[in-house]
Amino acid sequence: MACAAITLGVAATACSSSGSDGSDPARAAAMTALGAGSFVQADALGNTVIGGSDRSSLAFRFRATWTGPIESLRFYVIKNVNGRSGYSSGDMGTLRVSLESDSGGSRHVPSGKRMASATFRPADKGFFPEIRFDKAPHVTAGHLYHVVFTNTDGDPSRNYASINSLYSDSRLGRGPRVPDDLAVLEGDRGGGGAIYWSLRGSGASEYYLPILDVVGSDGRHLGIGYMEVWDPKPIGGDAQVRQLLRTGSGSKTVNGVWLRVQREGGDNPLTITLGHASGGSLTSATVAPGKVPTRAPGWIHVTFPKAAKLPANSSLALTLSSSGSRSYEAFPVRKGTQYGFDRTTIFDSGYAQFNDGDGWVGWDQWGGHDERNSDLQFALDVAR
Repeated sequence: MACAAITLGVAATACSSSGSDGSDPARAAAMTALGAGSFVQADALGNTVIGGSDRSSLAFRFRATWTGPIESLRFYVIKNVNGRSGYSSGDMGTLRVSLESDSGGSRHVPSGKRMASATFRPADKGFFPEIRFDKAPHVTAGHLYHVVFTNTDGDPSRNYASINSLYSDSRLGRGPRVPDDLAVLEGDRGGGGAIYWSLRGSGASEYYLPILDVVGSDGRHLGIGYMEVWDPKPIGGDAQVRQLLRTGSGSKTVNGVWLRVQREGGDNPLTITLGHASGGSLTSATVAPGKVPTRAPGWIHVTFPKAAKLPANSSLALTLSSSGSRSYEAFPVRKGTQYGFDRTTIFDSGYAQFNDGDGWVGWDQWGGHDERNSDLQFALDVAR
């Protein structure tokens, strides 16, 4: 995927961290020509048992954005907690995490050739472990690789834990391309102990994305650092939602936007406004209600009738509103920076807010108020 040095003061998951504005390279703004955003879609978390009765394996695919070493990996291990069951069993076994090359061809599955590996016991680690390789494997920019999870316990059907991914039960509408060819594959045991790989999904419409931070040298990272999906907020009447955006030192032009939303009812259009956070529109567009999915959340894409030139060093907002009462809803994804995921694996230039008529605040979730660590499911079209 070609990268363009487009500065919005963010470090998106789309490219490696190469500086474009004189800032720290590990935190610099580097994005694809698609622009900036969360890029992800998710309705919930989806776990995959590593081992279990099916002796399942899991792989997270990615395309390297640098040539050089991979020093460690961070991901989401899920166990039985808060009275829930089915995530783990017994002593949770021992998991092997390997880096494998790609098989090539059209399927792009793990080759079975391990470039490096490490083992750990989930019982001894937290939910978001950083696993380091004894000897850092070298990758080549532009090539596909796979992080493969297998259970090496003597009785993996009884002793196992799970790995979490982002999950959605449908993929509706035209969405932005997910950066770095990230994908989730499930491996099932075939004859002779061979692993047969396929895209993860129990149904044809299911869709998974990895929760993964691939750590290289010199502050390089790639992956998706969103690790939770929060409850929706309504859009309509006094109720609005928005994504805050902070621009960097350069000015860029936004042509359009992707948003993942759901229509709740009514015949009022959805209005999307890009403007200053303090008020005042730079550009806006309306979406006919029939173009917004109703049976589940889905992507919509809008091309603004007038492209917006974003002023440098400014606080902006992408706002969703409608005149009809509770016509639509949108819900954000939580950033995993609190749990060690690097800021270059999420949108690091703003956060999601809602307004129920009493003013703009961050999201409510898990008893918290004015939370400022989530983003809408969105992406911007930024001119080259």
